[in-house]
Amino acid sequence: MKTVLTKVNFVEKSRRIEMLYRLVWAIIAGLVLYVFALVALIVLVVQFFYILIYARRHKGLFDFLKAVYVQTFRLNSYLAFLTDERPPLVPQMDV
Repeated sequence: MKTVLTKVNFVEKSRRIEMLYRLVWAIIAGLVLYVFALVALIVLVVQFFYILIYARRHKGLFDFLKAVYVQTFRLNSYLAFLTDERPPLVPQMDV
């Protein structure tokens, strides 16, 4: 897809205390993201029928799904030690 862009910069320096934060943050952010993912599944079905009926996408549903998928990528990047930048707990709708 031409419309998807991913950029993760390499930074050699890392803080040791961040490793402890990462474990706690993974549990909390994972639970929050799980709830959003369940809602996203419902939104995905609604978006499917909306496109089927109206032959176009709903902007609000699109923005919500995009925010959840971006948040999933941010959390996975953080948990895979690609970055020390903690993702927000709640997906940002303005991405």
